[in-house]
Amino acid sequence: MKLHDDYYEEEHGSGSRITYVYMALIMSAVILGVTALVFWANQSQSRSDGSGYAAAVAQREAKAAEESKKMDANASESIIAESRLTSDDLDIWTLPDTGREKNSSASNRNNGTVTNQTTGETVVDGSANTSGSTDKSKTADELSNGKTSVYDMTTKEDISGDKKTGSDTDKSDKDKEKDDDEKEGEDEDEEEVTRIQVRHADGTKEWVDINEDIPRNKYDFSKLTYQKPFMNYYEDGKPVSTCGVDISANQGDVDFSKLKSAGCDFVMLKVGARGYSSGNIVSDENFQDNLEAAKKAGLDIGVYFCSQAVSKAEAREEADEVLDAISGYKVKYPVVFVMENVDEDMARIEALDMSDRTQIAKAFMDRVEDAGYTPMIYGDKEWLLTMVDMEDLQDYDVWFAQDSEEPEYPYEFGMWQYDTDAAIKGITGDATMIMSFKDYAK
Repeated sequence: MKLHDDYYEEEHGSGSRITYVYMALIMSAVILGVTALVFWANQSQSRSDGSGYAAAVAQREAKAAEESKKMDANASESIIAESRLTSDDLDIWTLPDTGREKNSSASNRNNGTVTNQTTGETVVDGSANTSGSTDKSKTADELSNGKTSVYDMTTKEDISGDKKTGSDTDKSDKDKEKDDDEKEGEDEDEEEVTRIQVRHADGTKEWVDINEDIPRNKYDFSKLTYQKPFMNYYEDGKPVSTCGVDISANQGDVDFSKLKSAGCDFVMLKVGARGYSSGNIVSDENFQDNLEAAKKAGLDIGVYFCSQAVSKAEAREEADEVLDAISGYKVKYPVVFVMENVDEDMARIEALDMSDRTQIAKAFMDRVEDAGYTPMIYGDKEWLLTMVDMEDLQDYDVWFAQDSEEPEYPYEFGMWQYDTDAAIKGITGDATMIMSFKDYAK
C-alpha cells in the first residue's frame, strides 16, 4: 500500500527537482540584492555627512606632512654636515683695523688711528681722512685665540698712554702691596711731590701731606756716592760732606785713632738718657772716656741726649746736664735732642701729644742755643713727620735717620744716618754711620 508522498513522487518527481533549482536561484538573488542594498545605504550615509572622506583626506595629508618633515630633517643634517662655515665667511665678525697690527703704517702705530673697513676712512684724533691702508682685519677666530691687539688684555694702553700688562693679576700679594705703595700719589707732579708715605712701628702706613710753609731741601741725590762704609755728597766733582760715627757705651771700647785713619771726620757721642719709666737721668758710662779719646785722635765732636721729658722744665734740666758734661771741650758739631718711643714697652712720653712733644724739644734746643752751641733734633720719618710739628721747629737743624741709599725727607736737614750695621776699623761689631751735608766745624 503507498502513502500520499510516495504517490506524489511517482507522479511529479522530475518536475519537483526543477522547481527546487529555481527556488534556490531566486533565494540567492534575493540575498545578494539585500546585501548590495545594505552596502549601498552605508556608503550613501558616509558621503552625505563627509566624515569618511574627510578622515581619509586627513590621514593622507598627515602622512605626507610626516614624510616632508623627514625629508627636511635629512636635508638639514646633510647641509650642516657638509658645510664648514668660519667667522671669515661672516662679514659681521670683521673688526676695524686699529693700526696696531704688524703690517700697519707707521702713522697708525704711533697715533692710535682706526681704519673703518666699510668707508675706508682713517680717524685720527676725531678727524677723518682717506686712507689707502691694505691691512687685513682680524677675525673673531683670531680674537678668541689672542692673535689681535684690538682687545688684547695682555697689553692695553690707558688714557695716559702708559702700558699695563695682564701679568699684574699673577703678582703675589706682597708685590701688589709694593706696587700700591709706589703708585700712591703718582697723580702729583714728579718734580713737585705733595705727600710722603710713612710706615709706623706697628706696620701701618700713612700718607702725610708735605707742608708748603717748611723750606724743602735742595739736595740732588744723584750726587751721592757710597763707598762703604762712607757716603759722600759731591758738588762740582768734589766731596763737600763729612763722615761720622755714632758712639755710645754700646760700641764698647773704640779705637778713635783707627776711626780717624779710616776716614772719619767726626763722632756723635751719647752723653746720657732719662729713664723711660723712672724718669731718672743717667749718664752714658763711656761718655767721658770717649770724649777724651775723640779729642786726642783729632776728631770733631758732637753730642746727643736721649730725652724722656714730659715737660719743658724736664727738657731744660736735660739740656743743662749735657752742657755741664761738655763744658771745657770744643764741641763744634751739633748738640742733639733725641726723643723716641720704646719698643715693646710703655714709655712716659707716650702720654704726650704732638704739641707737647714739640714744645719740649723746643725748650731743650733753645737752652742749647742760648749756650752758644748748634741745636739739632733727631728723628726718622715717622717721628719728624707725624710726632712733632716741624713747622714750629723749622729753625733748627735736623739729624735724619733712615737706612737707605737715598734719604726720603722733604725738608731741610743737615745730617743723615744712613747705615746702622756698617763695618769700620776701630769699632768691633756694627757701626752706625752718619753723613753731614755740611762741615759744622768750619
